[in-house]
Amino acid sequence: MMPTLSVPLRPFVPHARTVMLRPYRALAATIVPDLGLRLIFPGGAPPARFALTNPLFSAARLGRRAILITVARGAYKRYCGNAFMDWRGFYVSLLLCTTTSGRHYTSDILFTRPPRPQTMPPRRPRPSPWARAWAYAAFGPTPQTVIRKRIFATRGARTIALRVRRLWLMPGEQVLGFALLRVKGPLGLVHGALLYRGRHKWRRIPAALACRSSKTDRRVACALALAPPARPVRRWHLIVLTVLGPVRLSW
Repeated sequence: MMPTLSVPLRPFVPHARTVMLRPYRALAATIVPDLGLRLIFPGGAPPARFALTNPLFSAARLGRRAILITVARGAYKRYCGNAFMDWRGFYVSLLLCTTTSGRHYTSDILFTRPPRPQTMPPRRPRPSPWARAWAYAAFGPTPQTVIRKRIFATRGARTIALRVRRLWLMPGEQVLGFALLRVKGPLGLVHGALLYRGRHKWRRIPAALACRSSKTDRRVACALALAPPARPVRRWHLIVLTVLGPVRLSW
């Protein structure tokens, strides 16, 4: 003769809980014999590793996203066990205990992903009036750091020289000054400039460009206004986009 529940089935209304996944999450739930508990995971895949410590509990995959936990028939005493699972780096420890009461009955546990952290895009510094005036002055007063680097680029009948002369440090701002010189043929325009740091792995430094040509069109003086990096820079890489293509200078 099959045993019967001590309470009618009317109180056992399906009830779902929503649980947000964390790197480690511990929770507890009750399970009613013959009714079971369903675990629903996001991403369309159940956990890669799943284990039950009590042999009276059994688990079976239900569809693509769920696992169904049931209790052996006739287990109407209070039994407990742990369900350990690992889902894409999130570890969950679930304590399961049998009950015949519908007060705390849970039919489903829906796991959700944690919200993605909102990362603010890096603020791109704009050319300040001081930076523009400094660029227009074509390497004006003496800066704090003097850099004397030069490289030549030739294509066909054109030859230009890229020269980096100084890095001026200001409170909350740095300005890198460089110039393009006409050696042979027309100089052309500066279409842009990119600044990087690092030896083996380059990291781009957001910077704002301001340039001005000389009256004789023999030189273009430019300034890159940038926010000072958090760490000291040991290796700089400057790429200037010219009519001859990109010209790179490292120091």
